[in-house]
Amino acid sequence: MSIDARIAEKRNWRDGAEQGDRIPRDGRSARAVRTRQAVVDALLSLIEDGELRPTSKAIAERAGVSERTIFQHFEDLEVLFSAAAERMGEGIVRNLGVIASDGPLDDRVSDYLDELVFLHESMTPIRRASRLHEPFSPVIRCALGVWRANLRRGIERVFAIELERWTDEARRRTAVEALALLVTWSSWENMRTNSQLTCDEARRVMELGIRAVLAGPMDARAT
Repeated sequence: MSIDARIAEKRNWRDGAEQGDRIPRDGRSARAVRTRQAVVDALLSLIEDGELRPTSKAIAERAGVSERTIFQHFEDLEVLFSAAAERMGEGIVRNLGVIASDGPLDDRVSDYLDELVFLHESMTPIRRASRLHEPFSPVIRCALGVWRANLRRGIERVFAIELERWTDEARRRTAVEALALLVTWSSWENMRTNSQLTCDEARRVMELGIRAVLAGPMDARAT
């Protein structure tokens, strides 16, 4: 199956995230949760359609609510944007969490890259939008910081066997940072947009880098 086909097969990530949301039994509270979900989904939908800085009016129209309703549930658009990032992040982390942390390295690298490609292709619209807001938004910077921390934790879990070869903590941390640099969305975006690589080509670049870092501990003479 091609990468594009695998990505299409996984496009239900948002449905999975919604199923994880707890809907209160109380009718009024349940309506409030559903309204929040609708507004968040409207924002994500607009971003995916290329509207990187959608207005509250456009979000309200897409969600089928009034602008006033949006601000009854979200303090401002920055808070709404953060909620949308969190919604997407929950669905993505759920997919990454199924990767085994043991077994043959070839299998783990393949599974990790399958999920990573899906993650990056799925998050590209909202990451492009968040890149515009991040320098001016502490809330968004915080949300993206959580994403990056989760990425590092995923690396440490999936490749724990190989990373244990680094007995020196500082060098092990350097290896994790090298892997994080290779697999970050910014690297993916650079390959896909600036270098105009296909998903398969960009995936092979990441695989080459991951295998090179995991091949063994850094030279003992390194400082």
